[in-house]
Amino acid sequence: MYARIKRLVRFMPLAVCAALLYISPGSSAADAVWLSETLFLGEAVPLRVNGIHLRDQAAKAFGDEPGEAECWWMSPQGQKELEELALERPRKETDYHISAVLHKKNGGDTWRDLLYHIDVESGSIRVLAEGPCVQTGSVLLELEGRGLRLYAEARPDPDPQSGMARLAAEFTGLPFGTYAITAVGQDEQETCSLGMSEESDIIDPGLNSGMVRFTLGGSANAALGGSFRLGAGK
Repeated sequence: MYARIKRLVRFMPLAVCAALLYISPGSSAADAVWLSETLFLGEAVPLRVNGIHLRDQAAKAFGDEPGEAECWWMSPQGQKELEELALERPRKETDYHISAVLHKKNGGDTWRDLLYHIDVESGSIRVLAEGPCVQTGSVLLELEGRGLRLYAEARPDPDPQSGMARLAAEFTGLPFGTYAITAVGQDEQETCSLGMSEESDIIDPGLNSGMVRFTLGGSANAALGGSFRLGAGK
C-alpha cells in the first residue's frame, strides 16, 4: 500500500502539468473569449476572425494592460504554434483551444483562454434526368472532383407541379469545389460548383447546394443500388 501511495505522489506533478496545458492558470471555460467561424467542408481553419488575426484577438482579451502577449493552440499532440492551426481542415463541428499569456512590464503573467468554435457546412448536388431515359426506370450517374468519385442511381421522382416523369438522385457530404456529373454509358456531362461565387474567389459556405439537369436518350446503363464512394476529398 505504501509503495502505491509513493508512486502516486511521484506522478502527481506530471498530471498537474498536463492539465495546465489545457486550462490556463486562473481561468475557466466561463471566463474564456469565444470566437466562431463557419467553413465549407475542405477549407482550412482561418487565422483571422472578423478580419483580426487570432494573435491580435488574444491581445485584445487583455484590454489596455501593457505587456507582451504570446499565444498558442492546444492540439491532441500538445502545444503548437498558431500558424499550424491553419493546416487543420475540420470535417465536423470542432472547438479549438487557444491559450494566451501577457508578460506584464512590471513583472508577472496574466492568462486568458480563447475558444475558437468552427461550424462546418458540406455541399449537396441534386441531379434531375428527363427525356426518353425515364422509360428505362433508372440511370447510373457518376460524380467526379476534389479527389472523389461517387456513383448514385437516379430513380423515378415525378415533378410535384406538373406530374411529369423524371429521374432524380442526390450527392451529399461534398467539400467545396467543381464537380463533373456524367450519365454512365451516355455522352452528356454537366459541371456544378459548390461554395464558389462567380463574383469573387472567396469560398462561401452559404453556396452549399447545386442543381444539375440532364435530357438523356433512352439507352439503359448498369444501375447500382444507392451510392458508393471511391477516393477521398482533399
